[in-house]
Amino acid sequence: MSSERNVNVFAALILVLSIIGIILLATQWFAGFYYTGYGNRYSCFDCDYWTPADLTAQILMLIFLIAQIVIIINDLLPKKFIHRDLDKFGLLLAGCTVLLAIIGLASFGIYYDAYDWWPDTGFYGSIIAGILNTILFFLKSKNK
Repeated sequence: MSSERNVNVFAALILVLSIIGIILLATQWFAGFYYTGYGNRYSCFDCDYWTPADLTAQILMLIFLIAQIVIIINDLLPKKFIHRDLDKFGLLLAGCTVLLAIIGLASFGIYYDAYDWWPDTGFYGSIIAGILNTILFFLKSKNK
């Protein structure tokens, strides 16, 4: 008899969304503003116009998304390296990712309030990954 292992669809989706969120957060602008007479300016990991709070939020979101990947890889492996149910911890990390995206954007918006500012791809990638991962971790824990 073969012992086939079914892959949890929720776990696979969380893995894909976390990877996409990391790629968008790490490679794209988080937020931007129009600097009158000089053009657009942006906040990202290697940009000059970040605020301490939004850069901290971006770094923590990156760490939280990586931690969600580790949790899901542990869940997908046949022989787990962490022998605990980490779904609630993943749910907490995903919720904190959403909260940090909002805090980071609010910090940027408050600091650059005198200019026309906007959220950008890094923000949208991280908040959408956080929201969907929150839902998927919840569904994954209820589906056991």
